[in-house]
Amino acid sequence: MQRSREYRRKQRRRVIRRKIKILKGIGGNEYVYAWTHDKPGRLAKGKIHCSCPLCRTKSYDFLPHREEKQQEAARQAIAEALCEFQQDRR
Repeated sequence: MQRSREYRRKQRRRVIRRKIKILKGIGGNEYVYAWTHDKPGRLAKGKIHCSCPLCRTKSYDFLPHREEKQQEAARQAIAEALCEFQQDRR
C-alpha cells in the first residue's frame, strides 16, 4: 500500500509529540531543550533514553508484588520472634 506524504508527516509529528511528552514527564522543559536544542525534529528518529545499568529499569529488576509481600511477612515474623526471645531472656 502506498503512503502519502501527509501520512508520513502525521506519523512523524505523532512520534515527536509522544517523545516530548515522555521527556517532560521525566525532567520538564529542561530535558526537552537538552534533547532538541529548539529543533523538535531531532526526536523523530532514535531513542530518548539511556540504556546504561544506572539509568534503565526493567521489569525483572524488581521482585513481583507477591514475593515482596512474602518477604515482608517473613521480616515481620522474624522481628516478632526476636522480640519474644528478648523478652523471655529478661
